[in-house]
Amino acid sequence: MIKAIIFDWGRTIYDKENERLFPETQSVLKYCFKKYNLSIVSLATDDDIEGRFAKIDKYDIRKYFKFILFHVNDKESLLRNTIGNLNIKPEEIMVIDDRIKRLSFPIKIGCQTIWIKKGKFFNEEPDSESGKPDYIVKSLEEVLKIL
Repeated sequence: MIKAIIFDWGRTIYDKENERLFPETQSVLKYCFKKYNLSIVSLATDDDIEGRFAKIDKYDIRKYFKFILFHVNDKESLLRNTIGNLNIKPEEIMVIDDRIKRLSFPIKIGCQTIWIKKGKFFNEEPDSESGKPDYIVKSLEEVLKIL
């Protein structure tokens, strides 16, 4: 049974190309917040961590998340930290990301995973390094059908 959900930020809940939340983000977060502990764990490859927090506050979504962590290049450490702080088994955690290669660590440790296959990284495919996600969807809204 899922007890927590870890979301990626860019191209998962936030539309980087149009600089706004995806239209379904608010409703998905409201639904998930009622049932699960939510976190954001994401890379900030442009080194604009403060800008990401400003957007989170602009859209008034900080209230939904237990943990919000960004790093310039080390997502695996952030995931380890978040999973450890959630203090629940990996198999009770759902990790949602738009890049299959960013799901490799959660897959390896036994988290449930959803790959949102759309946008810039649509053409990436699972391989022996990434592992195979539990679910593949085309939008964040489809996640609700899985949960």
